[in-house]
Amino acid sequence: MNTISISRRRFALLLGAGAAAAVVKPGLSLATEPVARSTGASVVRLSANENPYGPSPRGLKAMSEAFDLACRYPDDRNDELIEALAKLNGINHDQILLGDGSSEILDLCAETFTGPQQGNLVAADPTFEAIINNASINGAEVVKVPLTSSFSHDLPKMAAATKDGLVYICNPNNPTASITPKNDLRDFIAKTQRETTILVDEAYFHYADSPDYASVIPLVNDHPNLIVARTFSKIYGMAGLRCGYCVAQKETIERIRPHQMWDSVNCMALAAAIASLNDLEQVANGKRLNSEAKTFVTSELDKMGYEQIPSQANFFMFDAKRPVVQLIKALKEHNVQVGRLFPALPNYMRVTIGKKSEMETFLSAFRQVVA
Repeated sequence: MNTISISRRRFALLLGAGAAAAVVKPGLSLATEPVARSTGASVVRLSANENPYGPSPRGLKAMSEAFDLACRYPDDRNDELIEALAKLNGINHDQILLGDGSSEILDLCAETFTGPQQGNLVAADPTFEAIINNASINGAEVVKVPLTSSFSHDLPKMAAATKDGLVYICNPNNPTASITPKNDLRDFIAKTQRETTILVDEAYFHYADSPDYASVIPLVNDHPNLIVARTFSKIYGMAGLRCGYCVAQKETIERIRPHQMWDSVNCMALAAAIASLNDLEQVANGKRLNSEAKTFVTSELDKMGYEQIPSQANFFMFDAKRPVVQLIKALKEHNVQVGRLFPALPNYMRVTIGKKSEMETFLSAFRQVVA
């Protein structure tokens, strides 16, 4: 195992201590479960849908080799990553826009397509709140449409609520880890008027294995009002590095681009992302490890009589049979952090799927706080 020949102090001066802590680590193999990377004070962090196994070995190596590029603007690596993503998704270079995580993509879409002049935002309830906040700040009317009884997006009601603007569909959905069936979503996209932009957030795409799920990236060329967001934060383990992108038609990308600051993705994230796309084991092993830990924890909750929403992501949600606010607080006192309250589902708890050892700690703490 090679040692990275750069001091933490030197790297901190280049990019900041936080980035140094993320990069100066030995290479990992996901063939077996890696040693945990501590988040400090023996806290089990199951609150933010992060990948506990971190970036791929190739990604870590690429970051270390990119140290000397920290003095340069990242234009060339931008183009290199865009070319790789275009090839991966079978689209053109000019159909991709990189972002500082997919969070920046959501913000840009809210700024571009919602507001007093553009139209409203229609989103599920519950769903990932960031774009709701972005649209509200932009002065847009926000319409929240409850999920169906099967926790999919209620697409007919969402269609009825649109006023030009933007429809946001997180699929798989955060916080429920549920999916909206592919045929329903395709039909919705086909029938939506072109004056309304559709943003499909596929942050958890890699984890979904249901035959009823499919990416909508192949539909982009036929629908100028369709945008698909992706991120390197989840399966690629790069949440702290911040790298994401969207796929859309060229003209749509050109509408979004003026709202973005220059060079929003840093050189370390670009290096890790490019290398990660070439590390085929990262996705396969990440999915396997996630599935194994998910099967373990959900089966234990089944035995305890707690019903879960079927999960197609790297987290799950279950009915705790009581308001979760106090349970969240009690688990935190046991050094276990779980997801926040989602007011539309006040008795449901969202839990990130960590390593099996972390899920054992969660189960032990949960048994204690509900006893």
